[in-house]
Amino acid sequence: MEISLKGPNTLGLLGLMVANLAVFYSLTQYNEILTENWVNFASSYKSAFPAGLGLALTGILNAQLSPTTKARIVFMRWENALPGCEAFTRHALNDPRINLTALEQAYGPFPTDPRKQNELWYQLYKSIRSDPAVTQVHRAFLFARDYTGLALMMGLVLGIAGYFQIPSTGTALAYIMVLGLQFLLAGQAARNHGKRFVTTVLALKSTGQ
Repeated sequence: MEISLKGPNTLGLLGLMVANLAVFYSLTQYNEILTENWVNFASSYKSAFPAGLGLALTGILNAQLSPTTKARIVFMRWENALPGCEAFTRHALNDPRINLTALEQAYGPFPTDPRKQNELWYQLYKSIRSDPAVTQVHRAFLFARDYTGLALMMGLVLGIAGYFQIPSTGTALAYIMVLGLQFLLAGQAARNHGKRFVTTVLALKSTGQ
């Protein structure tokens, strides 16, 4: 199921990588843009090759990261990083859509151990994995999670390359800060989607689905 859900996200992730490379290239040609030297700007594309190669490797490396590793990056914790590990002790308590009484009567008592929480939540998820609401939020979580992993690696690859290749030091430092902000925003989006994924499953199951 995850493979089929991730498929439609591939084009969007590729577009984000291309956009990042385009920004990087534009900034490396900072002087040509300021002087409106469009001929040099257009002919200096070779300067983007090292970063482009790094970006290609970034995509390959991102594909090697396990779901658990990506969850560790997103939720910034090593142990029990999957969002389902806090399904009942945290996320379920903060979503008004969930009928906790009905849910506990059907599947309780709720476990408190993180691993057991994720196991129970995953069992509930599997029974309604094809529900459109679950599919939509799951796809959004997978996209934001993969984007966060890419943003981290792009921040390292393009940040280091930009520091040495962008003519203006001030512009280079500002660019590195923007890359860092991209990672933080992507991570926040992934955390929000991950929590929503967990609670959407619980909300549906609490209505008897």
